[in-house]
Amino acid sequence: MSKVSELAKMIDHSILHPTFTDADLEEQCNVAMKYNVASVCVKPYAVKRAAEILKGTEVKTGCVIGFPHGNSCTEVKVFETEKACKDGAVEIDMVINIGKALGGDWEYVEQEIRAVTDACHKY
Repeated sequence: MSKVSELAKMIDHSILHPTFTDADLEEQCNVAMKYNVASVCVKPYAVKRAAEILKGTEVKTGCVIGFPHGNSCTEVKVFETEKACKDGAVEIDMVINIGKALGGDWEYVEQEIRAVTDACHKY
């Protein structure tokens, strides 16, 4: 295995720009397949389509949860996680509630992480 291909397998290709269209999603998934990166990371609504495009390749589909600021309530993050997993995501990147972390409410942050992790383990 070449150093370039080894490096590519360490890259998660983020397709998260707020103005990306469905055509951009397809184009960027094709880039991910061309370079055989580890995964793509997409917004929740795009998981199903990305998983369809990447089916049969080694590139995994990942999804952001609570992106970009982590301000969604825990129940919404759990719902997003369950939907993403059902739609084909095999990796989840959750943004914690930054305000709670900065305020030192680690119990809240831990509970939030646990709830999303538990949702992932159902799939």
